Amino acid sequence: MDEPGAIWMPNNNMWAGRNGHTAKYVIIHGTAGGTSAVAIANYFKSTEGSPTDPKSTHYIIGTDGTICQVIAECNAAWGNGILSAGHDPWWSADLNPNLITISIEHCKASQDNSDELTEAQKAASFQLIKHICERHNIPKRKADAQGGIAGHCSIDPVSRSHCPGPYPWDDLFAYLTEEESVNNIEQLKAAGWKYDEQQKIWTAPNGFLVQHGFAEEISTAWNPQDYPLENEQQCDQLEVSNPALGGGSRQRFRLTTLEWTLARGVFRGWTGQELMALEHRLQVAESKSTLSDALHQALTKAQSAIDEALKS
Repeated sequence: MDEPGAIWMPNNNMWAGRNGHTAKYVIIHGTAGGTSAVAIANYFKSTEGSPTDPKSTHYIIGTDGTICQVIAECNAAWGNGILSAGHDPWWSADLNPNLITISIEHCKASQDNSDELTEAQKAASFQLIKHICERHNIPKRKADAQGGIAGHCSIDPVSRSHCPGPYPWDDLFAYLTEEESVNNIEQLKAAGWKYDEQQKIWTAPNGFLVQHGFAEEISTAWNPQDYPLENEQQCDQLEVSNPALGGGSRQRFRLTTLEWTLARGVFRGWTGQELMALEHRLQVAESKSTLSDALHQALTKAQSAIDEALKS
């Protein structure tokens, strides 16, 4: 069993070991019937050996907040395997989604999953998702090609468009962001960063300041060793490699470049692309300098030759 406090009710509707893959996604389901996690776990158990429709997810959360775990997280449950037309683009027909997902059922009595989560379900769900993400280094955000959290409808929008039904997504991501931010701020302070609560300004251990929107950015998720190398700078042109960005403000850090424009707000600049553009500009300048030196030497020699000829 992986989740502390969950009721362990295992079944064999799974692939052991995930065929060498690792979990990248958390998938949210609604049961479309029933209110008891234990009852749904027993139902999954009853489908073992079914030649047509064996069922399982890793977890089930009852309307009272009870959590049952029926498949170990190291194994692939059989809850997400069918891709249908219109699925999100990161799901591949060449890889069964079950091999890279951890799935959670939420008991909903209505057949169309139209029930809202109870407060007990919501609290249990948020905490379980947080723990799963931390155990498997899954991004605590909406799913994309790198991983994250999504509903079953992301995989099968044809047959599972109503799964999970209503789910408090905004509350979930606010909860996960707040948790992440608290941990991040404590890590920064432990590494010697200082924060002025009143002015909303970070002072890095090397003395540079991080303020305005950049301070908010590093408060959410930041490597404490990624010190600023300068204070925030106003730039008529933010990036040599992308002139269309125009002007704004920029601050370079050891590992990251933060930028701001009125149109885009705060974002992370493409440091590698910009470095290559600057290196190319430097090479061109050096080539011109070398050519200028060679031309100067040639003219000097020519003038010397002319002077010698005139003397003779």
